[in-house]
Amino acid sequence: MFLSTPAGGSIAVLCYLQAAHEAEEEEAERKRVSPAHRQLQTFLTCSSSARFFMTAQVCVLYFAKSVELTGVKEEKTVAVPTPISSHDLWKLLVQRHPRLCKLQDGVVLAVRQEYVPIGDQVLTLGDGDEVAVVPPLSGG
Repeated sequence: MFLSTPAGGSIAVLCYLQAAHEAEEEEAERKRVSPAHRQLQTFLTCSSSARFFMTAQVCVLYFAKSVELTGVKEEKTVAVPTPISSHDLWKLLVQRHPRLCKLQDGVVLAVRQEYVPIGDQVLTLGDGDEVAVVPPLSGG
């Protein structure tokens, strides 16, 4: 399709047609992809930690103030993506129990009975691993 200009020339108007064609192809591709595959694509696109492909079933233990905030002492099976940074693991626990955010500034995690500060440290978790939430302790 061409449009005439006042100077007698012509401008090709293919951009609009190309964009329409690409939109039709994207829609057809979207319909061909299974819902499970589309969900995985969305997770990998939207997640700040798109490197996750596996999960581990871990046991989460809560101590002191974290017991009060969560209402539980232990969760025997929590699905956790792995590998995961200690910061992302903390965010996952806060998503499960939003009141834990009150401990944000002083909490430490223990993974397989070793203290892990909340930060960029990457943890590789396995099924049955123990994750403990250790809030700051007070008293003498």
